[in-house]
Amino acid sequence: METGRRAVLAGAAVGMASLAGCMDLITGDTVEFTASEASVSEDGLDETEYTHVDTEELTIDEEVEAGGIERRLIVTNWINTYEKDLTVQGETEQAATFAVVSTPNAEILGQSLNPIAQLSHEELLDEFQNELGDEYDGLDDVEMVDEREEVVLEEEVTVSTFETTAEFEGEEVEIYIHVATITSGDDLIIAVGAHPAALGQERTNSYTLMREIEHEG
Repeated sequence: METGRRAVLAGAAVGMASLAGCMDLITGDTVEFTASEASVSEDGLDETEYTHVDTEELTIDEEVEAGGIERRLIVTNWINTYEKDLTVQGETEQAATFAVVSTPNAEILGQSLNPIAQLSHEELLDEFQNELGDEYDGLDDVEMVDEREEVVLEEEVTVSTFETTAEFEGEEVEIYIHVATITSGDDLIIAVGAHPAALGQERTNSYTLMREIEHEG
């Protein structure tokens, strides 16, 4: 069963093919959309003391129907994840985390073919929270508590901050999760950072990591 990010990326892939197909823009037996990788700069990691832990190329390869015709659809996405050791409830663990997702954002007449572009920040958080690690998976009662503007990839974007709780060492801890989306070249970039709310510096670090995103789309 597809879960979390793979399910929503697969759904977006099918949506892209269907929308394009309805507009008679797809020809040939195979349709491909490929995102360029997005990541945090080394300077950003050094400043915030985060560590890169994983790069994943997630390819959706499916047979879909678009415009009444069966076609093979290949959509390539990238996910980079970062973590930082923090002391929570007297124990040191990887409690601060940050993820950057890049997914194709083909447009026709200024309208995105990728349904992900239509999701709210809260909906994106619900779909991609499993990228933040086991402690942040399956979060409930998420409430938006703040919005601010940041410049990411030379574009001013809104960063939404959500508040909820997660369990660390058997204790409930209040956490903040920050979400932003950026259109860069032919791709849509989704940035998500999470940390215990009591550690105020990590909120600043999440904003820094967003400003330090690099992408060659």
